[in-house]
Amino acid sequence: MANDPQNTPDNGPEDKPEGAPGTATGSERQGEAGKGPEGDQADAAKTAETARAAAEKRATDAEAEAARLRRSNAATRGTDLDAMRAEIRQKFTEQLVRAELRAAAAGKLRDPADALALLDVSSLAGSGGDIDAAAVAAAVDQLVKDKPYLAVAETDPARSWGDVGAGPRETAEPEPATPLDRLRRAYDA
Repeated sequence: MANDPQNTPDNGPEDKPEGAPGTATGSERQGEAGKGPEGDQADAAKTAETARAAAEKRATDAEAEAARLRRSNAATRGTDLDAMRAEIRQKFTEQLVRAELRAAAAGKLRDPADALALLDVSSLAGSGGDIDAAAVAAAVDQLVKDKPYLAVAETDPARSWGDVGAGPRETAEPEPATPLDRLRRAYDA
């Protein structure tokens, strides 16, 4: 068939003249005439040597490229100190805001870590790295208003423990005036 993709002039069933490029004679298909098995081994060794040399070249090129990239990265890092300083300053400011938030929430929330989990720490830091203590306190107060179950329960300390029998008591009898009276009362009873 003329339009069959497998029947193209390069791979079709047409006969190529003997000795044309891309054709092999019978003796070439079985190894070069007169070379024998030593010729095949020599060809294999030459092919292996060529492949090894190409692999070594690729490895050398890759090492050179890696070294170039390392030098490039080192040069870029050196000039990017301002960005590194800004990043460190931002992280330090966030740590300070977290500490301030924990301190503000300590007396108002049962667990001050709830404030860290529920409030946006980055919004409480100022642009210059300053911390607005009033904004932090207002944020904690708003959190207590929004979620009152997180707040510390405000109870009367005397009512929270009940009567445990401690403290001064009114007695029916007056205290003995002297230690001798105390002993007399103890042995008379």
